[in-house]
Amino acid sequence: MYTIEEFAKHFDLAYLSPNFQEKDIIDACNIAKKYKVANVNVNSCWAALVKKELEGSGVGPSAVIGFPYGTAISKAKYVELEEMVKLGCKACDMVINVGAFKDKNYALVEAEIKEFVRICGKDCDTKLIFEVGFLTDEEIATLTKMSCQLGVDYVKTATGSQAFPDINQVRIMRDNLSGGTKIKVSGVPRTFTLPAVLYMFEHLKVSLIGTRSAGAVVDAYAGYLAERKGK
Repeated sequence: MYTIEEFAKHFDLAYLSPNFQEKDIIDACNIAKKYKVANVNVNSCWAALVKKELEGSGVGPSAVIGFPYGTAISKAKYVELEEMVKLGCKACDMVINVGAFKDKNYALVEAEIKEFVRICGKDCDTKLIFEVGFLTDEEIATLTKMSCQLGVDYVKTATGSQAFPDINQVRIMRDNLSGGTKIKVSGVPRTFTLPAVLYMFEHLKVSLIGTRSAGAVVDAYAGYLAERKGK
């Protein structure tokens, strides 16, 4: 069993709604500091504020790139990445160009992934967002293999702006992992339950979950441990 502290480090607190204001981002940072999650994941315009608010907390600032559609020109993604790495983000989550991938324009997709890995370097984790709701099972398998071969740290299910990922899609990602690449599940309902989390950790090799409900899930886990201890 994980300790509560270990469990919390398997979560990114995701605050990505377009209508968030400064006060919302500060609230997110306070939640993250309370629960000691892994990162606070925000749109890049808020990354400097998040870094300032999290200073010395042990929680990392993290930004999304090309969010939510992944269809910006590659150069725009690279500029956004460079700014976030320069700022000191500990992780960046970049959305692939789904249409290009489905067109089998692998040259464009591979070029973006290679630059993603190169720009982030060793001090900023790379998390590649697939948006699995648009992909066939075969395409999920192919993209997972490609990501692993190109050295991505995490393959990530979805943005949350489109279809929710399902267990079968996560299972396909798991079955095609290689090297040191891990799985991040995101784009899940905010009613995400503790049993679903525990199942994915135990059976699907999921290492990280991104959700606005991270604090609530950690509280549920703390309650679960207390209940077990009382029996």
